[in-house]
Amino acid sequence: MRKPILSYVELFYDENVISWSKRLLSLSGLWPDNRNDVRFFFYITYVVIFTWLEIVTLVQNIHDLEKTLKNITLSFPTILIILKALMFRLNMHLVLPLLAVVKRDVERGLYRSREERRMVVWYNVAATLFSTSSALSLFFVPTLFYSKPIVSCALSKFSNCTLPYELPMKVKNIYEVTGLRSYALFCVYLIPTSMMLTIGATGADSLLVTLTFHLCGQLSNVAHRVRNIDVEPRIYLLEMRALVERHTELLRLANILAETFSSLMFIQTLGLIFSLCIVVYQLLTTTESGEDMNTVHFIIYSCAVILLAFCYCFLGECLINESSEVQAACYFMNWYDLPEQYVRSLIFCIARSQKPSYLTAGKFYVFSLETFAVFQINLMSSLKDQIVTGITSKVSCSFSGKISFIINGKVRRDQGSSNKENPNVVVNAQV
Repeated sequence: MRKPILSYVELFYDENVISWSKRLLSLSGLWPDNRNDVRFFFYITYVVIFTWLEIVTLVQNIHDLEKTLKNITLSFPTILIILKALMFRLNMHLVLPLLAVVKRDVERGLYRSREERRMVVWYNVAATLFSTSSALSLFFVPTLFYSKPIVSCALSKFSNCTLPYELPMKVKNIYEVTGLRSYALFCVYLIPTSMMLTIGATGADSLLVTLTFHLCGQLSNVAHRVRNIDVEPRIYLLEMRALVERHTELLRLANILAETFSSLMFIQTLGLIFSLCIVVYQLLTTTESGEDMNTVHFIIYSCAVILLAFCYCFLGECLINESSEVQAACYFMNWYDLPEQYVRSLIFCIARSQKPSYLTAGKFYVFSLETFAVFQINLMSSLKDQIVTGITSKVSCSFSGKISFIINGKVRRDQGSSNKENPNVVVNAQV
């Protein structure tokens, strides 16, 4: 069973490391090595027009809270896509040193031993799976919205079925849709939406994940080589000098990566928090109203947002662990067999590893599994409070309704008994 599993893993191994990121970013003209301003202009213009139509629809439905929340849920991700594209366009020149080092590593070889190959392949496959799965899933969601009218018509076997003049995407009509021809023209305009949104949502993230995992794999190789270095003085001096230079270079690249994507990840984090708040509020309101299908949709959407936040925190956790692993490797090697003058390079490597590299959002929020756990605890506690508050309000309303029903019934019985004791009152009332 091991050989088939390994062969399937090899299918996702990218020998050039950055192939998927290059494909996604080149479509929008945002690949740092080959910037295309004309392609980027057409891309950003199309997305801006689509977002503007969504915002117009949001303003028109501002009086309806339910429609407003749905429009915010659909339009806010496209606003984030525009902001991410513009911010990456301004900072993408900072990524050029990392891309140059990646190309050099590919030419020289990413690993030397079987153990190093195992870690490099693991991180490489993880980056490829993230890029492909996120791109496919984000492409599938708008396509599903787009094909909903056609699928519903096909399921009815075209008996008394006319395509509704309601656009697949919740956007404002540029012109009045009065017939099938005008409806088809507007649908043709919306066909590239799935691809455009997918590129904007996954392009920069794919490059971030790929470069971070590449750095993690190379830091793991440095730790493995330090742990297994030959302590014979003549061999040790040359190898340790090369490892210290390599370690310093990787830490410098990690700082460049964190600086390049810090502002972009800040926008992304704020968007995730805001989207999750809106979705949780919609989830609570739809649960009270009993709309089961909408509840399922909101649960899937919230799970996707939480999963994306976990991916970012897991990415940062890997970088923290691998940058700290070099320090542990220096501790566990046979440093006590070295002459005193050869220990300086080892001390320098330990000192550089005491402060691990990490990814941040706005240079203050550190992505790690610890911060993700704190985020989950706060989310679940707030959600629990909202559910308890809703249940308490329902119970209090039902209890007050029963009390009022009992009191009204008692008053009516008292009035009936008093009428029986005073029949003159009843006669006068009838007269």
